[in-house]
Amino acid sequence: MAYGLRVKNSSGELQIDSTYRNLAYAEGASGAVITNSYIPGNGGYSTLISIASNLLIPLILIRPNTNRFVTIENYQRNGSNNYTGFKVITELNQSTTIDWRCYRETSSNPSGYGLRVKDSSGNMIFSSLLNYFKIYSVSTITLNPPSRTWPGYEIRPYQDISHAGISNPYYILTPVGDYIVSEPGDIYGTFWRFMYCKIGIKKLSSTSVRVGWFHFTDDAIEDYVPEEGWNPTVKLIVCQI
Repeated sequence: MAYGLRVKNSSGELQIDSTYRNLAYAEGASGAVITNSYIPGNGGYSTLISIASNLLIPLILIRPNTNRFVTIENYQRNGSNNYTGFKVITELNQSTTIDWRCYRETSSNPSGYGLRVKDSSGNMIFSSLLNYFKIYSVSTITLNPPSRTWPGYEIRPYQDISHAGISNPYYILTPVGDYIVSEPGDIYGTFWRFMYCKIGIKKLSSTSVRVGWFHFTDDAIEDYVPEEGWNPTVKLIVCQI
């Protein structure tokens, strides 16, 4: 226990204190085009979206479209260890659009009247002049792994989540898993085709979203590829901005 400011909501949950820096809105865009044009041996299945170069770790919130699944693959850093962008994946040989918003630890000090909270080192913790997102709900989702039946039918488990109390929110989905699904590539089984899958989100309506496996890249080799991978329990965080 130490002296300092603590602000809690009506449920007793801590909102602001004098130690941890809240995540403030930094930048964003609407209608960003996400394209998956994978060519074996030449990549191309993810789309890089650039953000302002900064040492502060970004947190990206996304709002998907209704036509395709999307997920964030990773965050990018440069030689100075600044975060400079993030990669987004959609379904194989498809394209879609997303809206996105980037949040980082509070660092700026905008001019004007309002409440400012700083830690003992002088770092900005909170400013009432900045914008912060709110967590509306958190859903825990466990999916069966993707699989394939012969001949060629892909099974991609999913779960639909409704949030009737909020329209067109942004989402955080983590972790997104990684799984390989395989099948013989011809009638003699000489080549095996293997497909990489991840867990992503797709908008169903303004008040519902689908969380499920999708196929984002594949390849073929002259050997059997076992169906295996990482199938974690995921969290879907619905965010109000």
